[in-house]
Amino acid sequence: MTNEPRHPRPLRSLGHRCARVAAAALLLALAGCGWTADGADGKTVLTGTVYIGGKNDQPGFNLHSGHTDRGFEPDLAAYLGKRIGFAPKWHDVVSAKREQELVDKASTLVIATYSITPQRDEQVDFVGPYFVTRQGFLVREDYDGIRTEKDVAGKVICTVEGSTSAIAALPGGATLQTQSDYSTCVRKLQQGDIHAVFTDEALLYGYVEQQKNSRTPLKVVPDVSFGYINRYGIGLREDLPGDCDKLREALRDYISEEWASDVKAQLPALVAAYPGDWENRFRPDPQDVDTYSSCKP
Repeated sequence: MTNEPRHPRPLRSLGHRCARVAAAALLLALAGCGWTADGADGKTVLTGTVYIGGKNDQPGFNLHSGHTDRGFEPDLAAYLGKRIGFAPKWHDVVSAKREQELVDKASTLVIATYSITPQRDEQVDFVGPYFVTRQGFLVREDYDGIRTEKDVAGKVICTVEGSTSAIAALPGGATLQTQSDYSTCVRKLQQGDIHAVFTDEALLYGYVEQQKNSRTPLKVVPDVSFGYINRYGIGLREDLPGDCDKLREALRDYISEEWASDVKAQLPALVAAYPGDWENRFRPDPQDVDTYSSCKP
């Protein structure tokens, strides 16, 4: 298991920081002309219908069924919408295209188990984290071929392209297959085509709950992990510092007010796996939102 210290993320590149300084100077110069931080037209984009890119095949976090999006992330978006004053409207986005969704303005926000990383932060802004998780392995309930990190060697492992799991260093001899979504990986696992699905532990417990009554129930391998601890953030494009601040303040309150009840409702298998300790493992401190968000208080 990787024990990554919970410290502020690395500084951005010098060029990126210089651009931010220049932008800040321009804001000051234009302030007297009625130009606001929310955009050149002085209006926020967080109003009316807000299009959110999400992963609609991730039980527990976001599962689209019967024209409805259910899960922890729709609950989070509903809270933010009520607090700030917008109506969330979801559409599907694959992991590898999340940054492009924001750069192209196809989505106003991306809330899609989107881990905050320095590389992604070069292209988009983040507000978060709203969830903290290490990475782990999902296997068939009757399979005991992975008990330690060494056992991963020689196994066929599935994950999703564009995810942090796809670049994690697995033991030599492990064969990594990448798919466009985790549902495909889970289906291959249940069919016996692969040995395990590798991604964020919190995500895996959503599939455990979804498949508990299926012909092939699943389990998360305890205490076996590679890669970094991931912190999920809300993605937005870089030219909206005012909206970034609104989201940051609302998210801090959400973590204190409704985070725990939403996790209990949407991720019961995760709660059951760590009785008495699940909040310590997965809940960010509200102060972390100030540390890791692109906009600072």
